[in-house]
Amino acid sequence: MDGTSDRNNRGRRVLLRWLFAYPLAALALTIYYAATSARTDMGEFLLLVVIAIGVALAIPVLALIDGARCRAIGAALGGCFLGIVPAALVFAGIDAADRAMSQHALDMQRQRMAVLVEASARGDRAGVSAAMAKLGGEYGPGHALCLLGAVGRSEDWVLPQPTDGALRVSTAHLFDSAEALMQGRTRTQQQALLGALLMRLGEREDGLGHLPRWLRLWRGTQADPAARALVFAQPRDDDSIGECYLEGDADLARIVADTWHDDGVRTWIAAGYGFSAEQAQPALDGVRSPAGLDALAASGLALGPLMLRAEDRGDALSRLATQLPQRLDDSDAPATLADLVDGYLRAGARLDRAAFGKTPCETFVDGERYQANIRTAALAPAREAAAQRIRQSLCPQGRPPVATSSSTDAFQDSLNAAVEAAQREGRGEGGEEGGAADPTP
Repeated sequence: MDGTSDRNNRGRRVLLRWLFAYPLAALALTIYYAATSARTDMGEFLLLVVIAIGVALAIPVLALIDGARCRAIGAALGGCFLGIVPAALVFAGIDAADRAMSQHALDMQRQRMAVLVEASARGDRAGVSAAMAKLGGEYGPGHALCLLGAVGRSEDWVLPQPTDGALRVSTAHLFDSAEALMQGRTRTQQQALLGALLMRLGEREDGLGHLPRWLRLWRGTQADPAARALVFAQPRDDDSIGECYLEGDADLARIVADTWHDDGVRTWIAAGYGFSAEQAQPALDGVRSPAGLDALAASGLALGPLMLRAEDRGDALSRLATQLPQRLDDSDAPATLADLVDGYLRAGARLDRAAFGKTPCETFVDGERYQANIRTAALAPAREAAAQRIRQSLCPQGRPPVATSSSTDAFQDSLNAAVEAAQREGRGEGGEEGGAADPTP
């Protein structure tokens, strides 16, 4: 009897010991998952999965060893596997509590953001400042302004869901919010915020009318108010501003020139700013008329060297030739684009500079052929006349000039040739189509 009693007691102790193995492991792993970045960091999550699998496999092995040592293998394994049920309950309970806490935090964040949106929509600067203070560290001022500028169209989880696609915060009130959020910030934070404001300004129909106000705000952030360079102060603020982040100084000029073209460039210059070496190329690419070129030259920009500077898409005339067919279709004044080509040539652009193995003439003619294949409407006479003028300017004597130099390297040329060959094959074009384009109309 004593031997039986000892075996029963020993088996009971072993059973209880291993009954809590899986629940305790589940408790530890679930708390770790909830308290760390494992839910958002894929690397850490995968590490946790590997650890969990290792623990799940190790527990029965250890239970078997302990059971053999205590001569209670059945009790050890039985306790081990019986513990799976409470382990699942532990995991489910902690996960449910964590989800509830996370949802509560999200709801609170949405409520705080809704207060900020309402204050901004009213143009209430004091309300914007107070609401921003309650947002805490989740959103910096630049990120908050980026979100405010998209309320009504953005589907960001923290914003009210868009209804009719109309912007909730007017441009004037968005500026009021920006000025409120700039108060008490460092120069780099203010400039990051203004970068976000410029991006949202470029998305609005009335943006050009507010550009002078933006330029005045930017000047107020500069260490030297009389400086002619519109560039970010260094080191830049590294606070995340969401989708409104601008990588560098060139992005400032690119938004202005690409969005408002000649008018944007002239407004920039009228505010007393020039263009840095990094900003010169996007400024040039943004102008749409000889008057825009004249404005750039009057600002002190040396157009001659700029025309020949090689970028990743070739030199200036090659980049323009690539865009011309589509621009001609979209333009209400196509003759101005022909004037622009002549302006490029007067400023020093060269016809014999190849990009990706093609002269500007060949690039334009190939683009015209492609545009003709996808065009559904008939050509307007003004568009046809402008294209003829451009062809005559780019293709003297009715044929492409002989390329004497290239603004792209051999590797770029080979990649571009391979891409074009694949495109021709996909369209089922014959080999002769891949040769030099015939520039004659």
